[in-house]
Amino acid sequence: MLKEYLNPRLWFVFLRETRYLHFFGVGATGVAINLATTAFFAEIVFGRTHYFNAYLIGLFVNLLYNFVFHTFVTFKTNSKHLYRLSIFVIYSLTLAYIQAYIVKYLTDWLGINWYIVVIASVIFIFSITTFVLFKFALFKE
Repeated sequence: MLKEYLNPRLWFVFLRETRYLHFFGVGATGVAINLATTAFFAEIVFGRTHYFNAYLIGLFVNLLYNFVFHTFVTFKTNSKHLYRLSIFVIYSLTLAYIQAYIVKYLTDWLGINWYIVVIASVIFIFSITTFVLFKFALFKE
């Protein structure tokens, strides 16, 4: 029985059927967009000392991208888009506030040279909870 749980093929099928692979794909590309946008604004536009402003811009771009792709690709919803968008925005802004606080605290503690690692880690940790909430609540038809 334990051998079945260690089978990578079964895990792949499970993750694909639950749409987590889709969620993860959208999330991963969203994180890449977030990090690239953040790095662009922090390194080229504002300077590293203003990384937090750059992070907020990257976060906004990421959230917009995620909603569009989760709506039409991951969960393939056909209705209530405006309702879902409003709940998504409220949830995302609340989560973004929590994430921003954690990012700010950890970056201050670890130093600004680690800001990209901190941002990526925080986003990944919150992605699992978000998937469960989205699949069984927000994007459930």
